[in-house]
Amino acid sequence: MLMDLGLRGKTVIVTGGSKGIGAGICEVFAREGANLVVNYHSDPQSAEELIARLTDSYGCSAAAVKGDVGREADVQQIFDTALDAFGQVDILVNNAGRGYTIDFRETTLEQWNQALNDNLTGQFLMSREFARRVIPTGRRGWIVNILSKASMTSTTKGRVCYVANKAGEVGLTHSMAVDLTEYGIHVNGVMPGFVLANTLLAQREHNPEEFARRVERVPIKRVGEPWEIGTMVAFLASEQCQLAVGTVVDMTGGLLLGF
Repeated sequence: MLMDLGLRGKTVIVTGGSKGIGAGICEVFAREGANLVVNYHSDPQSAEELIARLTDSYGCSAAAVKGDVGREADVQQIFDTALDAFGQVDILVNNAGRGYTIDFRETTLEQWNQALNDNLTGQFLMSREFARRVIPTGRRGWIVNILSKASMTSTTKGRVCYVANKAGEVGLTHSMAVDLTEYGIHVNGVMPGFVLANTLLAQREHNPEEFARRVERVPIKRVGEPWEIGTMVAFLASEQCQLAVGTVVDMTGGLLLGF
């Protein structure tokens, strides 16, 4: 469903955009007529297939770019690709990240640093580069960070690295809003809960009993769809949502309410 948010012709970078929640975010922006820069880490086929589907379905313009968001050189290349393709960058969606399940007592410093690099550092580097590229142009900009239910609560055992990073991303979101709002860059976050992508898709197929138990935990009695997260992201990245500054939107279906 077209929301007509005024995003036609704007350029959006979606990190980790080729699969799962990232692909759902890309689909919503494509439907709204935005130019897409789909970042992926290691699977070019998924990125190219997504772009082919979205361009066929919505007539959008899109480019794929490989890159590790935790590496400065790769981050610069992502932005160079976007500017070469479309001449400007208006919106950054920091979706890339990776979950880790490791016994805390066995967690090595290398594993801790890798989790930091894949999650919190990646959002920092991409956002810093966005600010460096956008502020000198005098244009407005939007950053939306994809967080997690784990940003606000503990989760299952073995998730210390992941939870610490996701909590840090909330602080990053708030603090960047303080630093960047005066330059016309709006920074907000979206916090998904259980979303039918990647891990949950596999669980539904291979362990339906556990999947059913997970669904039962959600007050609305269903898990989210990637496009639903994309809808909120697109709204936060539009002129229709000017009053949201440093906001973290709960999209968990009520999981944080504790009933």
